[in-house]
Amino acid sequence: MAAGRKTAPVSDCFRLLLPLWCLLLLLPAGCATRLPPVGEELTGRERQGVEELFLATMEQRHRQMQCLDAEAEIQWRSWLRSGVLPGYLQAMAPNRLKFVGLDPLGRPALALTTNGETFRLLLVNQALVYQGPTTAEAFRQHLPQGLPAERLPESLFAWLFGGMPLEPEIVAVYRAPDGRGYWLEVAEPPRARLLFEPLFDLEPPLKVVGNDDHYPPFRPGTGLVRRIQLFEPDQRQPAEIIYDDYRPVPQVGDEPGWLLPHRIELDSRRHQGLSLSLLLSDLLADCALRPEDFQLPIPAGYTLETVD
Repeated sequence: MAAGRKTAPVSDCFRLLLPLWCLLLLLPAGCATRLPPVGEELTGRERQGVEELFLATMEQRHRQMQCLDAEAEIQWRSWLRSGVLPGYLQAMAPNRLKFVGLDPLGRPALALTTNGETFRLLLVNQALVYQGPTTAEAFRQHLPQGLPAERLPESLFAWLFGGMPLEPEIVAVYRAPDGRGYWLEVAEPPRARLLFEPLFDLEPPLKVVGNDDHYPPFRPGTGLVRRIQLFEPDQRQPAEIIYDDYRPVPQVGDEPGWLLPHRIELDSRRHQGLSLSLLLSDLLADCALRPEDFQLPIPAGYTLETVD
């Protein structure tokens, strides 16, 4: 049986996992001030066409993407330190995640599991386990200021596969200055927008024949989320998440499936200018994960510390 202590102070191991917290929990809060425009604002049927294409693509991804299983490498750099942590990552919609980090010899060094509401962190070399709610102050203090962990149960999985982790109400649409996609500003959370790139050309503007709207045809998964920007109250320096290296991932047999990002980058000016990359390889979306696969038993002899 594991020894138990309650409301113990959190060790530096939480700081080692700060990049992972930032990647998964970067959700802003604050007053609903509009963002400065980025490119030409769309109106009318042209805006409607982009919105409907985006929402339809995200809805199909949401319905069909249910799990991820991949080898993972976390690379981070800040003003004070840098590091690399290899391991493997498993995730299941809507909110389950497990990451196992490996030491240089390929042995488990730590393991983290969460369902968006609670977490458990196991540290092998210290024979120590932390657990508690994601709303615990010990957990929150390692996040960018003001980030509501309460949203994790509904958005955790979407952050990892290029889905829609934000509320779907769109308040403005802009054509990107380089012509490669559209910036969509959302109502909630405030000061957040994302770059959506259809994999076909939406020009010329949508045409109307009679009373029927004619929108360009699209195949599931052919529109991609490229970036998400989360602005601070001064609206100058956003934290930015970049989804890159999209590749088709088989879902049934060897048939090409959805395009999924294999590189996710975070650039945050909080936490000593943190810059992080999550690199995924051997990624499977046709996996048969179950909720019990995300349980993390406490080994005999480990000390359990519960944070509130």
